[in-house]
Amino acid sequence: MIREITPQMLETESFIKDKVAEIKTTVGTGTAINALSGGVDSSTVTMLGTKALGKQLRTVFIENGLMREGEHERVVRLFRKLGVAVEVVDARNDFLEALRGI
Repeated sequence: MIREITPQMLETESFIKDKVAEIKTTVGTGTAINALSGGVDSSTVTMLGTKALGKQLRTVFIENGLMREGEHERVVRLFRKLGVAVEVVDARNDFLEALRGI
């Protein structure tokens, strides 16, 4: 059953500790891959994953050609500054070709 977490119930340190442990247990000695878009959800997952897995986490940013000018560079620069190794995949041609005529 899903239950709502109210702001009064939120204990960030406990949440982070629990999620880091859960990620470590789930991944074990393997490698995990996550996609970073720069939004709140993917940014949170990226930082929790980095804290839990370090070099076992492969973070990928897909450049699709649809973001604001300079936005992908800002996102990648910020996360690299935070110690996250971000791999950029340039998929602009693929995305734009798929959208041609739409």
